[in-house]
Amino acid sequence: MIKFRIFSALTGAAVLVGMLVTLFGFTSAFAQEEPAVIGDLALVKYVCPTDVGVTGTAIPALCANANDPNGADVPVIPVNGAVSFIYQVTYTCRPGVICEPLNPISVTISDNQLPTTTPTVYGPQLDANSNGLIDAGDIWLYKVNGLQAIDLAAATTLPFGTPAPGCAAAPDAGGSRPTYVNRARVTGPSASQEDPAAYCNPPATPTPTLTATPTGTASPTPTFTPAPGPGPRPTDSPARPVPIPEPVTMVLFGTGLAALSAALAVRKRSGK
Repeated sequence: MIKFRIFSALTGAAVLVGMLVTLFGFTSAFAQEEPAVIGDLALVKYVCPTDVGVTGTAIPALCANANDPNGADVPVIPVNGAVSFIYQVTYTCRPGVICEPLNPISVTISDNQLPTTTPTVYGPQLDANSNGLIDAGDIWLYKVNGLQAIDLAAATTLPFGTPAPGCAAAPDAGGSRPTYVNRARVTGPSASQEDPAAYCNPPATPTPTLTATPTGTASPTPTFTPAPGPGPRPTDSPARPVPIPEPVTMVLFGTGLAALSAALAVRKRSGK
């Protein structure tokens, strides 16, 4: 009887240990197989009328969200002017859930108008614990720089579609014109979101049309013909030479001679 009780006790203990091993072993395996929790990625794309450089931790003030191609924030960039795009990625996690941090290079961004260009890490706008990873609540920036604005008036096709009508409310008040619109998508482990941006060129300056001015007919220069002088009258005689008078010799006698002599004497005295 005593042996039976000891055997029963040992058997019960062995069964209990086996159950515990089985239970804990299953729980451990289940915990190891449970996938990591990945949060949500939110994307905001900015277009910048400048070269933003290689690294940075803030979005330059010149950059605009420009979601609406007819919005007032759409930048006007001259043909061949500098263009950059900044992609702002925010990582969030549902309340009560602990999400795995992401390596910045595990987040990929694609742009439908830049099929051969991959945006690269610009820098952390917010890295709360400065661990270099994207934790829940962190904000990281990616960028494409060194681009030039396309001549949208001349471009008939883009890598994705054609220029769209836009810029109706652009700050230069140039009215609607062809507009560059591109959409970016951010993708992380099991998370994805898309956002657009746009820009346009200044309005084209119309080439002045030269209109030929008709050449006026010059007024004729009046010609003055002097009136003919009076001709010889029929009764006039032919011209005759003017007669030259012959020398006249005066002979003075008596009183006249005396008067002349007196005058010469007075003149002679006056000459002294």
